[in-house]
Amino acid sequence: MGDQQSPISLGGAVSAPGLRDRVRVEWAEGEQAFSVSKQEHGYRFAPAADNTVLLDGRAFRMVNVHFHRPVEHWLDGVPAGPHIAELHAVHVRAEQDLRVCAVAIFLDLGAEEPGVPVEVPPFAFDLAALLPPGRDFYRYEGSLTTPGYDETVSWVVYPEPVAVGDDRLRGFIRAHADSARAQQPRNRRFVLWSGECG
Repeated sequence: MGDQQSPISLGGAVSAPGLRDRVRVEWAEGEQAFSVSKQEHGYRFAPAADNTVLLDGRAFRMVNVHFHRPVEHWLDGVPAGPHIAELHAVHVRAEQDLRVCAVAIFLDLGAEEPGVPVEVPPFAFDLAALLPPGRDFYRYEGSLTTPGYDETVSWVVYPEPVAVGDDRLRGFIRAHADSARAQQPRNRRFVLWSGECG
């Protein structure tokens, strides 16, 4: 492991409004199918449809979606509330070596719903509906948050929580989300913000 590990606290960002034009999320509209596997670190949802992110004009193809609870990224040194989870959509691009673009979205699960067991993961849901309407994001260079923590990841983090309306998905995330890795030192890295800083 080096000095660009993830997750980090995203405070003290530099405003870069032109950043919006350098990131474009192109996910399939409407409900889409996923193949689901339970791996060492949790459930992974592999999309059947083509979902991509364009980062600085280069296309990254989605390979999996997974969820963390509590959230991994903090804002200004403070974790999100107990009802917030974090979606990670992992996209890859093979160049001289494998590069990753990870899109993170904060998800609002609402109040707990006791007595509703969730045994089976949903095999289809509307991923694009989980993109926040504001679309402002943080951007920084970091690592995977699971072993071996490779420092090959360009992070795009949407901090505006999105309410999860799908009962099946909401229940699954509550019951089966991955745990969160501890906060890592920011070191000398810049964090960029696509909107105006207050």
